[in-house]
Amino acid sequence: MTWLTPVTGAILAAAVIPPLILLYFLKLRRRPQAIASTLLWKRSVEDLRANAPFQRLRRNLLLLLQLIALLLLVFAVMQPQIQAGRQRGGKTIFLIDNSASMTAMDAGEDETRLDEAKRLARERVEALYAGGLFSRVPGESMIVAFSDRAEVYCRFSRSKQELLDAIDRIRPTHGGTTLADALKLARAYTTNVDPESDRPVGAPATIEIFTDGRIADLPDQVLRGEHMIYYRIGTEEADNVTITAISVERPYDRPTAVEVFASLLNYNREAVTCDVQLSVDDTALAVEEIRIPLAEMDEGSGQLLPGRNNVVFTPFEQPRGAVLEIANLRDDALLADNVAQIVVPPPKRLIVGLVPASSFFVREALEGLSLKRLELLTQEQYEQRAEENRLDQYDVIVFDDYAPPPGLMPPGRYLSFGRTPPVDGLNEFGEHGAQLVLNIREEHPALRFVNLDNLRIGGGHLLQPAPDVEVLAEGSQGPLLVAVSRGAMHLIHVTFDPGMSTWPLLRSWVTFIFNAVEYLGQVGQGLTAKDLAVGEAIATRLPSSATDIALAVPESGIVPLEPRDPSQLSWGPIRLAGLYVLSWEVPDQDETQTRAFAVNLLDEFEGRIDVVPELQVGQTEVAGRAGESGVYTPLWPWAVALCLLVLMLEWWVYHRKMWV
Repeated sequence: MTWLTPVTGAILAAAVIPPLILLYFLKLRRRPQAIASTLLWKRSVEDLRANAPFQRLRRNLLLLLQLIALLLLVFAVMQPQIQAGRQRGGKTIFLIDNSASMTAMDAGEDETRLDEAKRLARERVEALYAGGLFSRVPGESMIVAFSDRAEVYCRFSRSKQELLDAIDRIRPTHGGTTLADALKLARAYTTNVDPESDRPVGAPATIEIFTDGRIADLPDQVLRGEHMIYYRIGTEEADNVTITAISVERPYDRPTAVEVFASLLNYNREAVTCDVQLSVDDTALAVEEIRIPLAEMDEGSGQLLPGRNNVVFTPFEQPRGAVLEIANLRDDALLADNVAQIVVPPPKRLIVGLVPASSFFVREALEGLSLKRLELLTQEQYEQRAEENRLDQYDVIVFDDYAPPPGLMPPGRYLSFGRTPPVDGLNEFGEHGAQLVLNIREEHPALRFVNLDNLRIGGGHLLQPAPDVEVLAEGSQGPLLVAVSRGAMHLIHVTFDPGMSTWPLLRSWVTFIFNAVEYLGQVGQGLTAKDLAVGEAIATRLPSSATDIALAVPESGIVPLEPRDPSQLSWGPIRLAGLYVLSWEVPDQDETQTRAFAVNLLDEFEGRIDVVPELQVGQTEVAGRAGESGVYTPLWPWAVALCLLVLMLEWWVYHRKMWV
């Protein structure tokens, strides 16, 4: 119960109750009168017993009734309210945050913030639909859960059990926290438009939001007449250290090894020491101890700047595919961002097509590489496959002094020698004679460990490259090696025929061929599988003959999949971070095929989990409540009505005493 004007009621009570009691203390003074007998004047004689100005207060029903009436009047003036029912019979929307930060466990030992939010929401539903003497007829309520997307769990209903069941069905996610979609849903369900005036009609809804207040797009939102009640979930001193980045690289001098990097942020107001563990296929490989500085408030922007530190693990041999995992072994409130995984596929063996088939120096160098397959194509075979869109089966196509006709070089990965291929930006304007190499870009992957100091060139083609064409080697008369990278088109072009130079006789020739083919074959593929984020879908291509397709989902087990076309498999959206393993059978293979997908949180905004004391929605400040709602039912009308009944009873008692 709460009181709106307690001071006014106290002043009224002090002004009227003491004078009423004082009146019953005063002695009545009457004029003396001689009578024959006092038998019929017994009551009057009682008033003459005391000579003092005040008499002893005796039991008096009238005084009791009058005091009760005055107390009820004072009670009404204080305007008491109780939390029972609703203030008005409009619509209420419960917005329950089920984002990643709501999985923090600072609310209780075994209770997440989402558990606490659901408990408070259940209590609110119980209070709204409890019924009782002081409850009005409740309006309709709706249940909406929101994270990076909003989802309606229960449309507007007056059924308490239906609303409670909807709250119980809400499950945690590892998505970010945005409010825009939730507000759009709320307004779509509550705004009725007058077809004649095209204006909204009806009272705005009451929005009761259960969240920790860490909402990314909150500054962009505006309340449009809605009344918002903010239930603050969590503590202001929540402890969390989050992994925000993970990457894997192969050292240039050890192509079969991998080097793992990770970045961690500390949101605490004191420095922390963490043990960071690297695991390969669930087997712990190394542990590094790092110290992360404390988070500090930026005086200029007023933003909290978390402490940051990086950890680098010593390169180790990993020639096969594996799942690498970085784990922060320090306990904190949020477990979802303490682990990050990354999938390293096995090294890809390339399929290379060489045009024309009569090539000699280039073919000899390619045959010495560890390729999955080298196909020798005549010019006619290449042009036919280009017309039939069958070139995507090759990882790299090599042209040896051959330029395809215009329109027959679709986007792909090409290595060409001699004649200028029909690619925009390679502007040929003649031929050059003998020349030497002046400088090269040694940092480019195709030129690692490539020494061209002793290279002699007899002749070649002169180019005027466009600004977006990268010159890898410059000769005394113009560019010798250029690279083009435009979307799906990747090309490394050598402007001279190797047979017209001393290059095939040098050690750098084989090194260049190896570097260029490996670079082009892996470009766009990456060392690791594509990172997936919560909210995205798993999309991949399987053999069209794949059967028994299933997906292992974190916390849900095995989910059977029955796609219409396995070559266009899609599943999602992803709601939880973790490792997803896709498995399938192929008729001509005995072993079950698998493919892993790593989904990580890696969200700096969700990593900050200290609760926000109040929400700033546009120009409106919404103070946070730790528990109960501020929607009350007034009791003063009942107090006034009861006061009138007591006064009627007092009037009846008074007249009965006077006339009996």
